[in-house]
Amino acid sequence: MEQLNLSNSVTRWLSFAGSTVAVEYSSPQAAQIIDFLYQNIQANEQIAPHATYRLVCESKEPLDNNPKAQFTLYRDETLVYEGDSEAVLAERFVGDTIYHLVDQSQGGLLFHAAALSWQGHGILLPASSGSGKTTLTAWLLTKGLSYLTDEVVFIPHHTSTMQTFTRPLNLKRSARPVLHAIFDFDSHAADILSSDYADIVPSTLLGQANPLSEPAVKLIIFPLYQADSDFVLQPLSKAQVGLELMQYLVNARNLPEHGFPEIARLARTVPAYKMRYGSFQQVETHLQSLLNLTTFPLR
Repeated sequence: MEQLNLSNSVTRWLSFAGSTVAVEYSSPQAAQIIDFLYQNIQANEQIAPHATYRLVCESKEPLDNNPKAQFTLYRDETLVYEGDSEAVLAERFVGDTIYHLVDQSQGGLLFHAAALSWQGHGILLPASSGSGKTTLTAWLLTKGLSYLTDEVVFIPHHTSTMQTFTRPLNLKRSARPVLHAIFDFDSHAADILSSDYADIVPSTLLGQANPLSEPAVKLIIFPLYQADSDFVLQPLSKAQVGLELMQYLVNARNLPEHGFPEIARLARTVPAYKMRYGSFQQVETHLQSLLNLTTFPLR
């Protein structure tokens, strides 16, 4: 939902995983930033916002007479960011938004995970922060898979449907040398937001995106990058799947029995594997076999 209030500011609702926040803004530059970050996030008018962000963009004249934008972002009365870096603003903005949507999420399982689709099949990649899941996701996009998210996935109770927070990919700067052969960061500098430690990259620069699709999860892969490792694909028992999934469940405190009954249901119905790899070349060698697991899991 987007509406104009009496003070000429626009209010936009962002809904995900049974939770909603609002964003207020008034300038064209603020509108451009919000669309860049949240263009694929819908509003659920049945769920009132529990937090409101206010984004202000102002041009100030520095000593060298080159106008520079200054950004101020509040969540209710809390200052989230103040400064002149659009990239740092974007990273703080999305991170804080996700945190506060997760905090109120209920009605399903919310995982810290990336997600992609292939020929209508959903692939869930649960992993911890700093594990390289976004870099792996970016690489998989260039191989024909479609992007859903690199951060959080919601599976409503009693379903296997993946609902995803589809944001631009947030790639650590350490991913640049890994991805340099398939993506030229310098030639796309005008289309991405870069700070000293991260690049925020629209998924469409790397491959396809299906942001509004909600595929059923057909395969779960727990990826683990280890330098100089051989490629290992290990099928997991239902009990192992349940234990692994609990590690990445981020809204357990909001769910009946901490979500365990729904975790057990998912573990019984979706095949899952641990994948250890030392390079993308190894993954590419086994990629078709991995994709076949969405319809022909190992026995």
